[in-house]
Amino acid sequence: MSEKPKPGRVELFAYYYLGFQPDGTYRFPNAHHVARWYNVGPEAVLRWLENYDLSPARVSKMQVELSGHSVDLQMEAPNLTPEGIQMRAAEILEDLDEAQPGRRPWIDGPIR
Repeated sequence: MSEKPKPGRVELFAYYYLGFQPDGTYRFPNAHHVARWYNVGPEAVLRWLENYDLSPARVSKMQVELSGHSVDLQMEAPNLTPEGIQMRAAEILEDLDEAQPGRRPWIDGPIR
C-alpha cells in the first residue's frame, strides 16, 4: 500500500484528538490507528503533530475540554457530512488555539 497524502492540520486534529476519520466515521484514536489510515508509521504521525503545533505535550497543557468537544461532536455526527464534521473540528481547533495554557479545573497543582 502506498502512503496517502499528509493530512492537513484540521484533518489530523479531528482524527488524533477527536476520533473522526476523514470519511466521517468515529474510532477511538491513537497514533497507531492514525498511522494505519495514512499508511505511515506512528512516528510520522507524531512528527506531523509536532509540525502543526499539536503535540500531545502542548495540547495537554491547554485549558480546553477536548473530551467534552469530542462527545458533543459524536452526538452531532449522525446529522453531519464528513465535511460538516471537519468544519466542527476546525471550530474546536480554533478554541484550542485561543485557549490559555495552565491549570485545568480538576488539577490541584500547576501543570509541569
